[in-house]
Amino acid sequence: MKKTAVAFLLAALLAPAAKASDRHFSFNYESPVLNDGNREIESYTTYRFGRNTFFSGLRENLEFEMGLGDGIQTSLYLNFDQEMADDGTGSITNSLLFDGVATEWKVKLMDNLADPVGLGLYLETEFEPDELDVETKVILDKVSGPFLWTANVTLEPHFNWIDNSTSLSFIPSAGFGIFLVPDRFFLGLEAQNDNEYAGTPQTAVESIVSLGPVLSYTGNNWWTTLTILPQVANLMGGTLDLVNSQRWQVRLANSWEL
Repeated sequence: MKKTAVAFLLAALLAPAAKASDRHFSFNYESPVLNDGNREIESYTTYRFGRNTFFSGLRENLEFEMGLGDGIQTSLYLNFDQEMADDGTGSITNSLLFDGVATEWKVKLMDNLADPVGLGLYLETEFEPDELDVETKVILDKVSGPFLWTANVTLEPHFNWIDNSTSLSFIPSAGFGIFLVPDRFFLGLEAQNDNEYAGTPQTAVESIVSLGPVLSYTGNNWWTTLTILPQVANLMGGTLDLVNSQRWQVRLANSWEL
């Protein structure tokens, strides 16, 4: 009986599970897309904390995703945001809001298994109550044996239609890891450099480097990924920025096939 249970467990762990759209990083994207007609529900929960004064931020993104064929997928996001923070007097402010909707388009141009490198393009338009964000991304990645790496370059202009101001985010990022169990368990590291530009003319106001571990597991029709991403450097100053940014980010991503 015990041998049967062990055999069943090993079969479950080692059976092929990966699908075209599985994500193995929480902050970095990979080039594969959903197959034509495939659909998924994905959730991204990001918790931010660790500033000089009390701060706790929770963001929830709920996404419906669908493959359109010819290497194209699209999705619709609903975004929710809550922040609790010391207002400077010792009192805690608490904001909870529906933070808009977003549409995403992703195109796979080269395959990360068959081609020398995978290549994808990404466009996301987010409509917030006070702002319009247009996120563009170039994705490079490669699967080589048990190893996977990815590199993203993100450019995102922000248009505030309350005060007619503009700002810009420039975020290079990368991830690397190894499949501990083929197509099931993945362990790696991911990093990103958040650069923010504001003002007229726009100048750099923030450059934060974050680096941390990621662990993901892929089931037969679902996957989950957890990343702990602490701030490790502030390129605009000698010490960590714990006023406008935070020490810790933790993101849990989940997906279920429909």
